[in-house]
Amino acid sequence: MRRLTICLILLALATAACNWRAELPVQPVGGNFTLTDDTGHPFELASLRGKAVLIFFGYTSCPDACPTTLSKLSTVYRRLGADAKRVKTLYISVDPERDTPAALRADLAYFKVDALGLTGTKAEIDKVVKLYGAAYEIVPTPGSAAHYTVSHTTTLYALDPSGRTRILFDYDAKADDIVSGIKTILASRS
Repeated sequence: MRRLTICLILLALATAACNWRAELPVQPVGGNFTLTDDTGHPFELASLRGKAVLIFFGYTSCPDACPTTLSKLSTVYRRLGADAKRVKTLYISVDPERDTPAALRADLAYFKVDALGLTGTKAEIDKVVKLYGAAYEIVPTPGSAAHYTVSHTTTLYALDPSGRTRILFDYDAKADDIVSGIKTILASRS
């Protein structure tokens, strides 16, 4: 009887260990918002409950950080395999002057990422930027065809299926680190 009890205890402990999932801290940034999607319709972050969400701020004329991030995310989606269906990326423009919904949609078409381009008025975008603790600045470039560039935060914000920010990836994060973080988010209890 004693052996049976010990076996049952060990079995219970082994089962509990297999079901244990790492809990990530909730970051002090983020929250729900509404912007305009790349089809011209209103989009609310809360509509993605049940999916992990990756958010980054950028603009379609960005010469380096944004295309690099989207290329890295293409790799992330490929490496996620079947889990990729449970992840949505939001590319929030910090250049509403030039980034129309159509411009965002065209830019995203070059990358194999399940992404939605978002824009809005400057006031709407500023509200979301503040909510996530991000920043951007219009930098005049006299003599250039573009007339200005936009210096912006390059952080990638990873949200859990309940919409809480769980991981902040810096620009230099490797695709494998992002994949690992997303898998942790998807496996954690929300």
